[in-house]
Amino acid sequence: MKNLKLIIVVMVIIFNNHRVSGQVGINTPTPDQNAILEMYTSNKGLLPPRVSLVNITSASPLSQHVKGIIVYNTVNNASVNEGLYVNNGIQWFRLSTEDMPFGHIKYSVVPNDHNGWYLLNGRAVSSLPAVAQANAASLGFAATIPDATNRYLKAKTGTEALGATGGNSSVTLVQANLPAMTFYGTALSAGDHSHAITDRGNTAVNAGGLGNDNADNTTGRYTTSSSGNHYHSFTVNTGGTNTPISIDPKHLNLNVFMYLGQ
Repeated sequence: MKNLKLIIVVMVIIFNNHRVSGQVGINTPTPDQNAILEMYTSNKGLLPPRVSLVNITSASPLSQHVKGIIVYNTVNNASVNEGLYVNNGIQWFRLSTEDMPFGHIKYSVVPNDHNGWYLLNGRAVSSLPAVAQANAASLGFAATIPDATNRYLKAKTGTEALGATGGNSSVTLVQANLPAMTFYGTALSAGDHSHAITDRGNTAVNAGGLGNDNADNTTGRYTTSSSGNHYHSFTVNTGGTNTPISIDPKHLNLNVFMYLGQ
């Protein structure tokens, strides 16, 4: 009897050791040799622990950060959003298709910050969550994030600073913007000509009634000094009112966001 009990104990130990060291299958007798655990089902899913995270830097509700732990967060606040999170031993990272390198830009009809995307409205970096502050500073925005309000996005030149603004929505032309041109005009009495005047001494009456003609030119015509070929000046009124020209093409109004993480 003692020998039988010993054999049973040995078999239990061997069986337990085999289960610990081998692959485990749930609903499958042949788990994959590369998996320590394989679960099979055609109509069910894996339900991870559901917790309420405080922010990505706090381990709470865990007692400490543990690398590799996966949880489903049920809280939405300024730091975290509902979804799967994995811990890297220092902080939480959301498992999402939206996660991408910091500094990416997108247009959206969403009105507010969401899932690590922050509205580019020129606000102070200090008003952002701690993680977003650090990521903004790493991109060169230590004081404020860019303000994309009423602006288009353009690729910078080699001398322009990232995040700098410029340009106008309208332009007013000045004289230097007009084409170089000369206006010519023709006076009615151009060319070599003379101007006529009336001699007040061309009759006895005009000479003072003395009975004789004191006129030195009885024809009554004299040649003035402005004879010969000459020019007459004139002014052309442009009729302009200095009204600015709009250079804003047809467009669709959207919000602009930058990804700064969460």
